[in-house]
Amino acid sequence: MNSKLTSVLLIILSAAVIATIGTILYHFIDTTYETETAVFATSEQSQTFQGVYIRDESVLTYNGNGVISYNVSDGGKIGKDEVIAEVYSDNSAIEIKQEVSKLQSELDVLKRISNPGVLQLAQPSVLSDQVSQYYDYIAYCRDKGDLIEMKQAKENFRIALSSYQLVVNQGVTGFSDQINSVSEEIETLKAKKQSPKDKIVSPKSAYFVSYADGYETKFTIDNISNLTVSDIEAVTNNGNLKNSNIVGKTVSSYGWYMAGVIDNSKLDYKEGDVVTLKLSSSSATATATIKEIKASDSLDKSIVILYCDRMTSDFVQNRTERVEMIKGTYKGIKVPRSAIRFKDIEEVSENTITGKKTVTTVNYRGVYVMDGEKVVFKKLDVIYEGDDYVLSKSNSADDYLILYDSIIVEGIDADAE
Repeated sequence: MNSKLTSVLLIILSAAVIATIGTILYHFIDTTYETETAVFATSEQSQTFQGVYIRDESVLTYNGNGVISYNVSDGGKIGKDEVIAEVYSDNSAIEIKQEVSKLQSELDVLKRISNPGVLQLAQPSVLSDQVSQYYDYIAYCRDKGDLIEMKQAKENFRIALSSYQLVVNQGVTGFSDQINSVSEEIETLKAKKQSPKDKIVSPKSAYFVSYADGYETKFTIDNISNLTVSDIEAVTNNGNLKNSNIVGKTVSSYGWYMAGVIDNSKLDYKEGDVVTLKLSSSSATATATIKEIKASDSLDKSIVILYCDRMTSDFVQNRTERVEMIKGTYKGIKVPRSAIRFKDIEEVSENTITGKKTVTTVNYRGVYVMDGEKVVFKKLDVIYEGDDYVLSKSNSADDYLILYDSIIVEGIDADAE
């Protein structure tokens, strides 16, 4: 009896040892998976194209002789009969005018720095922080190519630095001498200043642009519906208007349109979408709305018409330029497309009235992950699709992919479980 029991126990023990060895060998030989940790990533759904500005514009001309000095910057608003530009007999008169304007700005800065009330309330720590902030902003504007903002940032930097020096009394006693010197120079130049020989006024209330390119009658709002792909692709910034009497043009509305040719074969964009336009020339951005998308004979070429109600100098410098159209920014768990699998999963639903249960099979898109030594299928909640990856929304449910899961990207097929 004891010998039989011993034999049985030996057989059971041998089987257990063999199973253990087999399991170890299986893990070493047959289940070598390449994994990737699930982490967050950010992606922009965007498309870059050559955009063409469309506005209702009227060309302005001047038939007299002389040198023109503009009083309004590009994109600036002007009222009816307001002076757009002044005409002088020669460049020297304009140079004096510009120098007076430059010195007046210099004087204003010096007076701001020397304001006793401002200095009394100023704290060294606050001014020190401002100096650092404006310095960093100057570098940012330089990298962005925004010269107008950089000029203002440099002025603010100088004011903050000079104020700091006065407050901490580091050898700076004030700017009275500089103020007096600049004031005297301004008065001297004003004595030499010439009156303009003529003035160019605006015929109506509008916005001003200091150039014309010959497309003013072609790219009008009324003509948008007639534009073709070839019309848009043929536009250049050189223009075709040769008239020495042109002084600029007026734009009748603050809002403007833009036309471009995009690939919308995947129907990523539709009418009513709100997008962000980013100019490659200056990195300036503006919010716009897609008003129309028109198909063409080519599947990968659709005409997109956008509307924007923001008028600044950045958006009137050219007739056409490269534009990035950004539909949205998405943040989710990044999943390589090579790791995506599909699996049929049975789901049970219950009728709350009758209590009857129904079993349905749903084909889910997901990935296999390593959960300890087990391979587990987890669903994806896809919010963005790139060329070789997708972003999945972070979902708290146990059967969905979560942050830091070990995604199996190599060594598994659809029949993993």
